[in-house]
Amino acid sequence: MGSEDLARRFLHVNLNCESLDATEGLYAAQLGLAARMRSDPKVATDGTILGLGGETFCATAFLYDSRGGRAGCALEAIEFHQPALKADPNSDPTRPGIRSTLLTVADLDATVASLRAAGITVGGPVDGLISGSKSVLALDPDGVVIELAEAPSDKPGAVFAGIRVAAIDAVATGEFLTAIGFAQVQAPAQVEVAADQLAPGGSPTPVKCAVSRYALAEDAHQFTLTVVAHPDTRHADPVPWGGNRQGLYRCALRVENTEAAMSLVPNSVEVMGDPVWCPLPGTKIEGLYVSFLRSPDGVVFEFVERPLRHFSPAVARG
Repeated sequence: MGSEDLARRFLHVNLNCESLDATEGLYAAQLGLAARMRSDPKVATDGTILGLGGETFCATAFLYDSRGGRAGCALEAIEFHQPALKADPNSDPTRPGIRSTLLTVADLDATVASLRAAGITVGGPVDGLISGSKSVLALDPDGVVIELAEAPSDKPGAVFAGIRVAAIDAVATGEFLTAIGFAQVQAPAQVEVAADQLAPGGSPTPVKCAVSRYALAEDAHQFTLTVVAHPDTRHADPVPWGGNRQGLYRCALRVENTEAAMSLVPNSVEVMGDPVWCPLPGTKIEGLYVSFLRSPDGVVFEFVERPLRHFSPAVARG
């Protein structure tokens, strides 16, 4: 594992959505996540920190599973008002970027039945690429793939347990991840992957892909990042810079101090500006110091200065 000054745990994964109501209707009403914190869409924020330029107006909800914000990763759903959301008409599951999430549930069959009854697209059973176990894939309102797997739990609702990144080059992506604080849990290995493991309704015919796994120290193995390098991804362009693109766009990672963390990032890592203060209007947190990095696939990783003392039991009771 890397230095304690680098990334330590996942805080949230960003989902840019067309409708916050529709997103909460699936992830909260159907899957049991809870909106614990919302930003005020009437208050402008500085879009330049995410490559947007000028003022932005958006509604943001942080959706947590039953573990809450100090023990689990949130899904940060953002509905852009100005500038407008950049719609994503591309349904190719092999293009670079964060391509799916993993949610584990106590009763997979019951969850699948409930989602189908609600009109959600759900595929048949597959070997999950993130979970490594029997899973089904569903599509959210923005076309994001959700891998659903069964795991014992005495808590209500789904548990947010991982993401999958489609990589142009598995080795280059792995070097980036370990440079910012990740540990390699599974080295790249050739695995037979079918299209129906990437998105519901895909072909069952497999092709060889390089698959690897990574985790951060404070997440233990309750949240993992799976990298899949598909032959069709090899010659694709990285995800463009600009934070209002529909779908899963960036990951926020806890660091103790942004300047200390950035001082350890090697020159090989693409840095998107200096650390900046990011206000969070309408929430209990005034704001946070953040800095942005881009993987070789264009995935944005955000260092967020959130000292460990904020996650102590005493703070949790307060």
